[in-house]
Amino acid sequence: MKKTTYLLFVLTLFFTALKAQEDQSFKGSFEACKAQAQQENKLILIDMYFVGCMPCAEMDKKVFPDPRVQAEVQKNFILYKTDVMKEQDGKKLARKYGAGGFPTYVILNKEGKAIMMESGYFGADRFVPLLQEAVQRNQDNRYLAFDTDLDKEYAAAYSERFIKTGVNHPFSELEPYLAQQKDLFSEEAFLANSVTQFPQYNDWTYDNLPKLLDMYGANLLRNKINSIANIKSRAFGKEQDSDALRKMFSYIRPTFNDRLWTVFLPGFVAEFYNASKDANTYFMLLDEYHLYPRWEERSNALGPVIIDQKNNPVILKKILAEYQEQINKEKLEFSDQYKLTLLYIYLKDFKMAEQAVGQLLTDDFKNPYYKITKENAEAMRAAILRKDTQGFEAQVLKRPLGFSLD
Repeated sequence: MKKTTYLLFVLTLFFTALKAQEDQSFKGSFEACKAQAQQENKLILIDMYFVGCMPCAEMDKKVFPDPRVQAEVQKNFILYKTDVMKEQDGKKLARKYGAGGFPTYVILNKEGKAIMMESGYFGADRFVPLLQEAVQRNQDNRYLAFDTDLDKEYAAAYSERFIKTGVNHPFSELEPYLAQQKDLFSEEAFLANSVTQFPQYNDWTYDNLPKLLDMYGANLLRNKINSIANIKSRAFGKEQDSDALRKMFSYIRPTFNDRLWTVFLPGFVAEFYNASKDANTYFMLLDEYHLYPRWEERSNALGPVIIDQKNNPVILKKILAEYQEQINKEKLEFSDQYKLTLLYIYLKDFKMAEQAVGQLLTDDFKNPYYKITKENAEAMRAAILRKDTQGFEAQVLKRPLGFSLD
């Protein structure tokens, strides 16, 4: 009897805790949520999502139930979750804050003033500090420039992106719209500009980036700045101007959180290299910015360089030394073995190239990620036996890397 009573007690606690976890978000309209926030003197954490959004589902499954996240939310926030596809409040909020990636989080004070915005999956280790930063910003009275009106008039081509009227409004309408604006720093103009790539307004955005970051935060500027930075990286590469590249990195860095900087920065450096073909500067930048710390990442990045620099034995020998060092640690993965073979071929060390391709041919070539067939490898071997560095088509092979949302 005592055991049964104890079991019922434990189950009651479990289901009570489970129910509390499920019910932690506010149920009701956004206006009612704001009223509740004022009553409880709490911030509002808006979580915009839609059914079928995988990162949104992962947040609900792994992050919001985390005890650390729950404790922070329950202490300082009213959580308001809204479907941007089905709920009118969700559509209006998505339009108001330019939600383009999901989930999107907007944190408001109790009066509805915007404190900060972010989007994408955040593990609990990153989400808790984000929430704590919002609390601190509120205490410091640091707010974004958005007003609190969800029903204000926006450019039709912008608004149609979030609230469908059935009328076709192409984004090309936004160029004359922006030209008519007296103040490009206004909320309406900023939001319209955020979804375009018109060169003159991209230039204006880049020139005014520090002020825009202060006014509206980084979230809505990342896509545009990413596009601009890729273009500038290529231009700096053509000019062989690595100092200008570094200055740009310092200038745009506040646009990206720590996680996203590690995602976007390698692309900018690669664009610089692709335009410059200066392998020495490329390697220097890789080391300077600590890019590709894992061997499999670095090897993937080295693949195109090996082919580009096939007539540069000094560079090839530097790369070969890295692969030889890796051989001493473990057996090379297939794509790495292929790159090692290329290195020996281009260095005209045909004896070592024959050994390397022989090792390559021991594979069954059934992995769907391989970009070459056994016949391709046999053609490479035939070229090696002929001592012909041009008798095969070199491929850029990359090892499939694991994917993590966080």
